[in-house]
Amino acid sequence: MKIKVNIVENILSDTVKEEMWQLYQPYYHYSRAYFMQRIHKNDYYSFYKVDGKLVGFTGLRVSRTKIEGEKQLLIYFGQTVIHSDYRGKSLIPVTGLKLCMKFWRELLQRKLYFWADALTYKAYLVFAKSVDEMYPSIRYPMKSLVKNLIDFIGHTYYQGTYSIQTGTVQKDTVWVNDSTTQIPLKYQADRDIKFYQQANPLYMEGHGLITVAPMTRKNIWLLLYRSIRKAMGWKGTAKKSRIVRTVTAISKNQQKV
Repeated sequence: MKIKVNIVENILSDTVKEEMWQLYQPYYHYSRAYFMQRIHKNDYYSFYKVDGKLVGFTGLRVSRTKIEGEKQLLIYFGQTVIHSDYRGKSLIPVTGLKLCMKFWRELLQRKLYFWADALTYKAYLVFAKSVDEMYPSIRYPMKSLVKNLIDFIGHTYYQGTYSIQTGTVQKDTVWVNDSTTQIPLKYQADRDIKFYQQANPLYMEGHGLITVAPMTRKNIWLLLYRSIRKAMGWKGTAKKSRIVRTVTAISKNQQKV
């Protein structure tokens, strides 16, 4: 089973939009009208298809700004749904790598950040388990520039519902209709999941945690590794550890140049 990942401009036919809605509807508490309104907010979509059939997608919104005198390219990941039969296939990391390739020229002049409003621990783990450096995180203390970036996102896209103290977004309802809102007991010891619970204690009420990841060299290499692993069907941890060590070494060497 091969899942094709394609990034397309948001010039979608009514037939495609209806197909998207039929896939999206079971997993979220949205009306069809509101779903269709949200489609127009995105600049691109990443489509996930098997034998031409849509099995998932991610909405992508591109914006540009300047924080602390540095040019930033921001890409939002949202309105995401993947059929339960096709999860765990590294589709979001592959999307991230394809975006880095698509906007490689801008990466020479701007810092690229991926971001999302993580409504569930699974959405947060897409960042935490795909890259090394991301925020907020147990691994990295919050940087001033990143905090300002998160506040910019919060004030720009979530006026009146963003908390500058916590970096969370208040929702008036629980939008996700999916078992991923529940954290299984066997996962509750995971340090990233525990951090998410502490950073977004009202996640069960539907609140989101603004999560960002800078596309550093190391993070891009890790996305590349995840993409190769998916393509080759690798599952062994030994192979994974060797590649991650190689990626880390390459990244360190590049940083010295």
